[in-house]
Amino acid sequence: MRTRVTTEAAEDPVFRTVVSVATGLALGGMLATLAVFERGSHGKLSLRWHWAAIPLLLIGLMLGLQFWRTLWRTQREDTAESRSRLKVFSLFLAVIAIGSFAYPMRYIQSGRRSEVFSGLGLAVLVLGAFGYVIWKTIQWVNANEPADEEIEPPNDP
Repeated sequence: MRTRVTTEAAEDPVFRTVVSVATGLALGGMLATLAVFERGSHGKLSLRWHWAAIPLLLIGLMLGLQFWRTLWRTQREDTAESRSRLKVFSLFLAVIAIGSFAYPMRYIQSGRRSEVFSGLGLAVLVLGAFGYVIWKTIQWVNANEPADEEIEPPNDP
C-alpha cells in the first residue's frame, strides 16, 4: 500500500462538504432536467414541471456525495481494490452523463438531427484536440521539472 500526500484543502472538512454538496447538486440538477423535457406544441424542445424531478435531484445528490467519499477513501487507502472501486464508479457516472446528454436528443426535430450531430462531432474533435495539446504541454512542463530530491532540473533534454 502506497501513501499519498494530500493537499491541505482536501483534508479540510468544510472544503470537502462544499465540494461534495456542490457536485451532488450539479449532478442532481442534470438528472432532474431529464424529467422536465418534453416536445412542445410548436415542435421544439420545452421544459415543463414533473414530479420525477425531485427524486432525480436527490439521486444525483447522493451519487455526487458517494463519488467524493469513494475518491477520498481511495486517496487515503490507495489499495488496488479502492482504485478499482473508484474506476467502476467513475465509469458508471460517465455512462449516466452520456445518457443524460443523449436523452434530450430524441426531442430534436428529425430534419435537424443531422445538423446537431455534425456540430456535436465537430465539437468533440475540437475539444479533443485542445485536450491533447493541454496534455502534451503538461508533459513537456513536467519533463523539465526537477525530481522531488533534486534542486536543479536535469541537463538532458
